[in-house]
Amino acid sequence: MNEKVLAREFFRSKKKAAVLILMLVLGLLAAACQSPACQSPAIQTPVPTSTPKPSPSPQASIPPSQYVKLLGKGMDVDWAKDKKGIEFYSPKAVEAFKQKGFTHVRIRVKNDLSEALLEHLDRVIGDCLNAGLIPVLAYKAEAFKDDPSPENMEKVVNWWGTVAKRYKDYSPLLSFDLIIEVTGPLSRQPETLNEVYERAVTEIRKTNPTRIIFISPRARSSPEYLSDLKIPTQANGYLMAEWHCCASGPSKTNPNKLWTTGTEYEKNLIRHKIKIALDWQKKTGIYTWVGAWMPGNYNKGNSYTVPEQVKFATFMSCQLDAAHIPFAINSDTKFYDRVTNRWIPEMLPVIEAVLHPKCSGQ
Repeated sequence: MNEKVLAREFFRSKKKAAVLILMLVLGLLAAACQSPACQSPAIQTPVPTSTPKPSPSPQASIPPSQYVKLLGKGMDVDWAKDKKGIEFYSPKAVEAFKQKGFTHVRIRVKNDLSEALLEHLDRVIGDCLNAGLIPVLAYKAEAFKDDPSPENMEKVVNWWGTVAKRYKDYSPLLSFDLIIEVTGPLSRQPETLNEVYERAVTEIRKTNPTRIIFISPRARSSPEYLSDLKIPTQANGYLMAEWHCCASGPSKTNPNKLWTTGTEYEKNLIRHKIKIALDWQKKTGIYTWVGAWMPGNYNKGNSYTVPEQVKFATFMSCQLDAAHIPFAINSDTKFYDRVTNRWIPEMLPVIEAVLHPKCSGQ
C-alpha cells in the first residue's frame, strides 16, 4: 500500500473516531442537563416602550353587585384630563396609589379625541389594569353642558362610540362614566340629559354589551335629582349611578354643605344625602358610587386645617363605608406631587383618615 493510500485511510479513521467522540459527548450533556437553567436561552423579546394593550379578559362581565364591592376607595386623577396632566403622567403614580391602598381611579378626560390622546389613554388604562387598579374613564363633555344642542349631543355620543369600540376587548374592570358633574344649561334640561344617556348607552352597547356604565343626575350630580333619571333602555343590567357630595369640599358658610366643627346638624346634612341615594337604590335596584368628594375646600380658599380635614374625612368615609357605597376623593394633585412622584407629607394624615378611618363614635 503506497503512502497516499495509507494517509487517506489514516485520516478517514480519525474522522470517524472524532464523530463518534462528539456524538458521545453530546449524548452525555443532553442526559445530564435537564433543568431549565441548562436549556438553551430563549430569544429575548424586546421590552416595549409603551404599555401593551391588555389581552381580552376570560371573564366576560362583572355584574354591578360585584363591581360595587370591587371599587372600594379611589381617587379622581388628572392623568389624561388636559395637557399638563398628560405631560406629567407617570406609571409610578399608578403604583404609588395602588401601594397606598386605593383600589380605583377616576380618569377624567376633558379634550376631544385624537389618536395621540387615545394612545395615551391606552397607556394609562393599561398601566392601571396591569397594577390591579380599577380604571373608571370619565368624560367632562363641557361643550355639551354649556350648549346642549343636537350637534353637541351627537359629538358626545360619537366620543363614547369611538372609546367603546377601542376598548371593547379590555378587562370588564374598566368602566365608563358618561358625563362628569352636569352643570350649566344642561342641568336645567333633564329631558335632554336623559336623551344623551339613552343614545350614548345604546351606542356603547353595540360593542360593549355588559360593560359597567355610570350615569349621573343634574345639578352637579346631586343625589336629590337621582329620581329624575330615566334608565336607558339598553342598560342591560350593567348600569350604575354616580353622585356627588361636597365634590369641591365642605364650606364654613354655604348652608347646603356646611361643616364648621362637625355639629350634629352638619353631620345630618351628609346623612340625609346618603339616605336619599340608598332609598333610590332600593327603589330601582341600581347601585351607586360617589364619584367625588373633597376633604377640604382646596379650590375655594383652603381654609380648613389638616386636623379639620381629618375630622371631616373620617366622618365621610365612615358614613359611606357603613352604607356600602364606594367613593373617590377629589383629587390627586392635592395629595400627590406629580412632578416628584411623591406623596405630599402634610396630607398623609388626611389620606389615612380616608382609607383607614377610626369610626368609633361616628
